[in-house]
Amino acid sequence: MINDPVSRSERVLLIVNSLSEHGDRRFRWLYQFTETAGVGIARRFLGKHYRFIHVLKDRNASRSKFLSSLDQIFRDIRVNTLDLFIQLHGEPGRIRFYDQWISSNHLGREITRISSTGCLRLVYNLSCYGDSHSAAFLRSGFNASVGAFKVNASAATEYPRFCRLWPKTGIYSRSKLVLSDVVRRSDSPFSRNTQDRIVRRYFRDVDSIKRIRGNSNLTINT
Repeated sequence: MINDPVSRSERVLLIVNSLSEHGDRRFRWLYQFTETAGVGIARRFLGKHYRFIHVLKDRNASRSKFLSSLDQIFRDIRVNTLDLFIQLHGEPGRIRFYDQWISSNHLGREITRISSTGCLRLVYNLSCYGDSHSAAFLRSGFNASVGAFKVNASAATEYPRFCRLWPKTGIYSRSKLVLSDVVRRSDSPFSRNTQDRIVRRYFRDVDSIKRIRGNSNLTINT
């Protein structure tokens, strides 16, 4: 586990973002908006809290580009911590990059093969069935993974809150919020349940509640 303080200059955020190309055509407008917001919101709230934010979008959100980007980040001796935000389509046990589906277990093994620095920290996975991918990410070396139980319908409301809260401190404390508090406070049960009910008109298996696997006490500084 990561326990030592991690400064801004040592941490990197990697965002993999591709939804509109392969999503349900009825929701293409929503996926396009989510793609744009997924990058813009992160830059707005988190840009000053990371050494840099590296974005793989559209055609660049391919499996090979993802792995080569990880490899480049791992080789940067200035980087001590990598956080990964996944904004892709998902199914139980697999993830859709721009160019292909891949099982999370296979992806985890590929990450393990190129990772030797121990800098992997957090996966915040907005894919559907993100929780089913978490075990593979933890085995690959990440300390914590957050993902939806089934089809994820609440990213539009939870993601901005998560990005805003992740670098924050507690109300009565100067200590940074831990991951479990960030996830809990990002979730609005009323909004989540409302969005789940709406999306169930089109998809049967909807449950946007997020689960944390691994170290729920991580902060942006640890």
